[in-house]
Amino acid sequence: MEAIATKLLNRDFALLIFGQIISIFGNMILSFALPLFVLDISGSPALYGVVMGVPYITLLLMTPIGGIIADRLRKQRVMFWLDASTTALIVLYMIVSGMTAHVIPVIVVKLLALNGIQAMYIPAVQSSVPLLVPNDKLTTGNAVTGVVNSLSGMIGMAAAGVLYGWFGLTPILIVSAACFAVTAVMDLLIRIPYEKQSNSGGMVNIVKNDLSQAINFVTKEKPVLAKSVIVIFLLVLLLTSILIVGMPVLVHQHLGLGMEYVGMNQSIMMAGGLIGGIAAGALGTRLTIPKSLLAIAVGSIFVAAVGLVFLVKTSVMFTFVTITAASAMVLVTLQLFQIAAITFVQRETPTQLTGKVLSMMMILPFLAQAVGQILYGALFEQLAEMPWTIAFGTAALIAIVALFSHRVFDEAGERPANTR
Repeated sequence: MEAIATKLLNRDFALLIFGQIISIFGNMILSFALPLFVLDISGSPALYGVVMGVPYITLLLMTPIGGIIADRLRKQRVMFWLDASTTALIVLYMIVSGMTAHVIPVIVVKLLALNGIQAMYIPAVQSSVPLLVPNDKLTTGNAVTGVVNSLSGMIGMAAAGVLYGWFGLTPILIVSAACFAVTAVMDLLIRIPYEKQSNSGGMVNIVKNDLSQAINFVTKEKPVLAKSVIVIFLLVLLLTSILIVGMPVLVHQHLGLGMEYVGMNQSIMMAGGLIGGIAAGALGTRLTIPKSLLAIAVGSIFVAAVGLVFLVKTSVMFTFVTITAASAMVLVTLQLFQIAAITFVQRETPTQLTGKVLSMMMILPFLAQAVGQILYGALFEQLAEMPWTIAFGTAALIAIVALFSHRVFDEAGERPANTR
C-alpha cells in the first residue's frame, strides 16, 4: 500500500504530529512526576528503580497485541479509543488517590495501566508514518516524529519538575488528562489508508497466526532484524537506564538539588534528542545504522565524563552543568541510532506486517528498560559512595557493544531495501 501523500508536510501527517506533541507532553509530565514522587517520599533509589521498571510488565504483555490491532483495525480509531481511555484512567486515578492518599501501590497500578495503553498506542503511530509520507521521505518523517517527541518530552519534563516542586501532583494530573482528551478529538480527523484483512478462524487463531507470521519474517526472511534487536536490547539496557534512573538520583540525592533541577536536567537532556532528530532529518538517507553506531561509541565518552566529575569532586553547579550537558550529548547519539533503526525496519517490512513487526522489535527493548531501571536503581543504592564506578563501567560496555555490533548492521544499513 502506497502512502497517500506525495509530500512530507501534508494534512494528515501534520495532524498526527500535532497530536503527538500534545499526547507526549501529557504522558511525559505524568510518567515523570509519579516516580519522582516515590523517590521524594522514600529516598530510596532502589525503590525508585522498581517503580520505574515494574510497569514495563504491561508493555511486554500488550505490545504484540498492539501490533496486531494496529495492522487489523483502523489506526486512527485505535488511537482515539486509547487516548480516550487514558483520559478516563487519569480521572479515575485522581478519584482513587483522593480517597486512599498517594500510596505507592496505587501509583504502580496507575503506571501499569498507562504503559499497557501506550504499548498498544505506539505500534499504531509508528506503522502510520509509512502510510502518510512518501517512501523517499521516510527518514525525514521519522526524524520529524523524533523531534516533536523530544521537544514535547523536554517541555513536559521541565513543566513536571516545576509543577511538582511548586504545587504537587494535582495540577499535573489535570493537565495530563486535558492533553489526552484533546488528542483523542484530533485522532478522529486523521485519514490513514486502511486495508481490511481476513478475520476468519477466531480470535485465538488470528493472534497465533499473526504472531507466527511476524516471527517468521523477522527470523527467516529478514534475519538481520533478529540480530539487530539484540543490539538494541543491549544499548537500551545501558544507555536509557543510566539516564532515566541515574540522572535524577545524581541530581537530587548526590548533589542535593531540588526537583526543579531534576526537571531542568531531564528537559535539557531531551533537548539532545531534539538535536539528534534535527540532525537525522538533515542527513536523510545518508544516515545509516553503522554510522549511528559509531556515534553511539563516541557518546560513551560523555557517559564517562559523568563519572569523572564525581570522581574528582567538583563544585555542585559545575557537576550539575557537566552531567546535564553530557546526558544531552548522549541523547543526540541515541536519537540518531533510533531513527536509523526504525526507518530501516519500516523500509524492510511490507505494509501488512509493519505494526506486528515493529511491536515484536519493541518487546526486547521494553524488557531492557524494565531490567535496566531496576538494575541501575539497585546499583546507585549499593554504590552510593562511588557513583563514578557505575558511569565508567557503563561507558566501557556501551563502547564495546557499539563497535562490535557495527559489523552486524554494515551491509543491511548501507543498502536498505525498498519493499513498498
